[in-house]
Amino acid sequence: MALLKQENLLERATICGLHELLEFDGTIFLDSGSYEDFIADKKLRPNTPEELLSLAGWLGVDLVAHSDIPFVGKNKALTEEEKWRLLEQNILNAKIAYNWSKSRNYRPQIVYVIQGWNRESLLYCSEALAKLNANYYALGSLLGLQPDEIISRVRLVRNVIGDKPKLHLFAVSNPLVVNRVKTLIDSIDSSTASISGAMKEVMTPSGNRKNINKMFERMNCDCPVCRKYGGAIILHGKKGMQNFYNQLRKIHNAYQLIKKIQRCSVSHEV
Repeated sequence: MALLKQENLLERATICGLHELLEFDGTIFLDSGSYEDFIADKKLRPNTPEELLSLAGWLGVDLVAHSDIPFVGKNKALTEEEKWRLLEQNILNAKIAYNWSKSRNYRPQIVYVIQGWNRESLLYCSEALAKLNANYYALGSLLGLQPDEIISRVRLVRNVIGDKPKLHLFAVSNPLVVNRVKTLIDSIDSSTASISGAMKEVMTPSGNRKNINKMFERMNCDCPVCRKYGGAIILHGKKGMQNFYNQLRKIHNAYQLIKKIQRCSVSHEV
């Protein structure tokens, strides 16, 4: 969403749809933009749950998370009373999204986001959203947590929602964590690739990250970007083109991150 607004492409995307705009046939998942608020300090989220769902419909995405507020960044320091108030708002937003989608022929599949800052709050939210009997859930507020805590929360949520619904994890890319919960989850996402790309960092095939200022030769990489643009990922780009090269790095980094997770999974199966 931030990139679409920055490049003045949002109006075009609502007309032709993101799949056509990006020439992409895969699954597109629209988050509510809450992490942009707390990490990038941008206020880009639609004002109401219904507005977000309407936008997702116009964009023609496949999955959309209802409007939610994670307990990360400055929200981690809120008082218990304020946190519970926000949690109740998250649950209400999920119910609004559920009823809104059921009242019309809504195509994108809604992903219902479970939030919480400790076991008690997580259990409370899980049980509330499990009553919706939805097909797809997500677990948020995992950013910055220790691996064992993430794994514990995943197991708790899966135990509440049951085996049938799909479960997505926000902000998780640690290969060891993914490997330990792979039978309990269906999808993940992480901002690691995007943030590192914007910070002029490149992920190498070995799984390390290097700043482009310390790279002096093209790496041997089979990602779509490197196959098409050669060594462009190590370039800063001229004025007005820096964002283009940042995007190339983000795609390259995402590809390498996926490969790293896959390698870890295979090595633990042997």
